[in-house]
Amino acid sequence: MARELISPKYVQEQAAKIWQRGDLHRAFLENNTCFPVAISLPSWSSKVLLSEFSAVQEAIYSLHEQSKKHGFMISHNVVNHRQLGEQKIPVAVEFENEAIFLRYLRHAEEFSEFKKLAEKTLQRHASLKNWLLRYPFKLMNFSNVWFSLLDVCDYFLKHPRPDLYIRQLDIVGVDTKFIEQHKAILTELLDLILPETARDLSITGLSNNGFERRYGLRYELPQIRLRILDKRLAICGLMDLTLNLLEFNRLELPINTVFITENKVNGLTFPHVENALVIFGLGYAVDLLANVLLLQSVKIYYWGDLDSHGFAILSRMRGYFPQTESFLMDNETLNKFEDLWIQEPENKVVTHELTNLTAQEKSVFQTLKTNHIRLEQERVSYGYLRINLQKRHQIVR
Repeated sequence: MARELISPKYVQEQAAKIWQRGDLHRAFLENNTCFPVAISLPSWSSKVLLSEFSAVQEAIYSLHEQSKKHGFMISHNVVNHRQLGEQKIPVAVEFENEAIFLRYLRHAEEFSEFKKLAEKTLQRHASLKNWLLRYPFKLMNFSNVWFSLLDVCDYFLKHPRPDLYIRQLDIVGVDTKFIEQHKAILTELLDLILPETARDLSITGLSNNGFERRYGLRYELPQIRLRILDKRLAICGLMDLTLNLLEFNRLELPINTVFITENKVNGLTFPHVENALVIFGLGYAVDLLANVLLLQSVKIYYWGDLDSHGFAILSRMRGYFPQTESFLMDNETLNKFEDLWIQEPENKVVTHELTNLTAQEKSVFQTLKTNHIRLEQERVSYGYLRINLQKRHQIVR
């Protein structure tokens, strides 16, 4: 054990930790120095020294050989051992300067590259200094593309919120794939370089085109699939439409009812209803509808699976549109098709509280959760669907 504590391997491990902390990098950035650097060697008892004397002497010899080879200094304490007599025990090693330390760890070339990159970076963007102090190794992780990253940042400085697709950005040496592959690091840099007016601070993360939305880029908008259920309202004879979210939000139709269902076939076969349309295939992406003007003043019926997730989506939808009513998500429907129930895996059940359900809906939701059952909406018969539409005074053709 004592041999390991003063071995060259121990010294190398401790020196590597100093390097990995980034002490040298930060000292350079602050126009400072952290040298000389001393590494203390652990002490041990006289008993251990006696029991491992031969191994300790061998380790001390190896350490001195390493000192001659690499140029670091060794500090000793003199110990008077009752049985072994006077012993010089290494207590610390010291690296007098940066060159010795870097040569020892074989990082001289890498650190030289860091200094060049850091100097050129701060010449272009002094605002990145604190980031470099905090993440010196990130600079090296991206060293082979670093200046291309800065070129992208320069473009956004000159053209804030460009309202273009990434494909349209005219940056020499940078293509669409490069930006797509480096969104995370670009986000860190752009947030430090760009003024607040060039960023949408309410948008965080990269999901749902977060990068594009944060920095004012165009992106492929989510698609909304719908069917107009009243032939009189067909648009140039078209009733089955797929619109991007922006187009859908511009849609103007004299409707008073909107049905929302998850299953695609249910949407495609939904009966014709006067002054109505059906939206389908969104699932939890009903969030996309939150700001759609068309839905503000119409009756909304949500028809989801009779399972915990169906009610979770219903609750979310009603949070955006309080007038939303559930459709075919009641005990009568559940019991009518009992022979078509399937199990909802316990690890898939929604466990958080659903705050936007009625008392009756909460009762059904609790029944489903307790018994781990689900009735998929496509298992409800077409005839039952038509009958219930008529019960709700919808005019079916």
